[in-house]
Amino acid sequence: MNLTRHTFTWAIVSVLAVLAAFTLMGHPIIPPDALAGFSMAPLAVGNTLGDIAEVLEKQGKAFTEFRERYDAKNHAIEAAIEDMQKKSGRPGLVSTDTKLDTPELKALAGAARALLSGNQEKANALFVEAKAMSVGSDPDGGYVVHDVISTGMTKVMAEISPIYRLARKIPMTTGGGFEEPIDRESAEAQWVGETTSRPDTDTPQLGLFRVDLHEIYAMPKATQKLLDVASINPLTWLNAKVGDAFAVKEGTAFHTGDGIAKPRGILSYATALTTDASRAWGTFQHIATGASGAFPTSSATVNPADVLVDVTMALKAQYRAGAAWLMNRLTAGAVRKLKDAEGRHVWVDSLVQGQPAMLLGYPVEIDEEMPDIAANSLSIAFGNVEKTYTIIEQPGTKFLTDPYTDKPNVRLYAYRRVGGGVNNTEALKFLKFA
Repeated sequence: MNLTRHTFTWAIVSVLAVLAAFTLMGHPIIPPDALAGFSMAPLAVGNTLGDIAEVLEKQGKAFTEFRERYDAKNHAIEAAIEDMQKKSGRPGLVSTDTKLDTPELKALAGAARALLSGNQEKANALFVEAKAMSVGSDPDGGYVVHDVISTGMTKVMAEISPIYRLARKIPMTTGGGFEEPIDRESAEAQWVGETTSRPDTDTPQLGLFRVDLHEIYAMPKATQKLLDVASINPLTWLNAKVGDAFAVKEGTAFHTGDGIAKPRGILSYATALTTDASRAWGTFQHIATGASGAFPTSSATVNPADVLVDVTMALKAQYRAGAAWLMNRLTAGAVRKLKDAEGRHVWVDSLVQGQPAMLLGYPVEIDEEMPDIAANSLSIAFGNVEKTYTIIEQPGTKFLTDPYTDKPNVRLYAYRRVGGGVNNTEALKFLKFA
């Protein structure tokens, strides 16, 4: 094969074309400056090669300028991202151009360098100097140490009577009270012979039970600013606190209320030693302990726990189904110490969480509204509360928010209507410490 000038020129042009293609794609195989050197060989390729080298040189310069602009923009973007990461990673206490060259920080840095170099003595001296910054002094660093404010709240639990849960409840949608006939007498019957005259027998009479609705309310207030900026929702918190207050007030009324503008409580009714057959309706029966303010004294013939047995047996069998004991925790502590004739405790703790303890086979409800043991106190009750006490109520508690009448305060007006009274004095017995 003869290598002519024409053939050599086309070979060089082909090579340069390949190199130019790679360069245009951003991957130059030979730097543009080296390609430009081909223009120094006019004897080999002539004017054609010089023209190509000139084009490639211009292309190389244009690409270099483009890459410089691209790199500058890329560096700017990376710097901006890095700056944003730094800002999001720590609180912006100072600007980035602030020099932390206070004497305390210089001493701290010097102590760190001395410690790293093994000069423990110098490090100790510098640390003593640097510790002038402290949390206890606001200007010396205390301002940057903030307390952590919890979004929750420790709640002191209110002691709420179980009467509401145990009693019969009747919802009221209309009317201001509730009435119910009471069938408290039995019909009379007589045995007669075949030809014996038959005089009239006594006709049983009915009684009437009535209980009225009463209103309980609360109206706390808070400033509008507090509602806007507080870390917890004050209205939600106030709603819950009002609900607890209502429950406590109602529980007290269900025990000691006099029935005037409030429910009448079980402890406000009279009691007597007489049995159901001879006792006036509306009067509870009590069993006396025989000792003022105490259980009976233990002896060879007396067991203090026997009075509890007397209380259970005073209640008719039809009421004992569903019956429970009521006493506060201090009285319960005294009862837990009582034993039967065999030395076994009459109180049996439940082995199941959430289930009440048992006393003589019946559950014990801890009711803090029941009185402590004292002279003549009715500290223990036993019976079927659902058949004894009736609670009427308009369902729910109403909440009204008033931001207008006492600016800048916002009033929360809450109210509820409820009533209660004893409808059957046979279904509950008391132990009287007298």
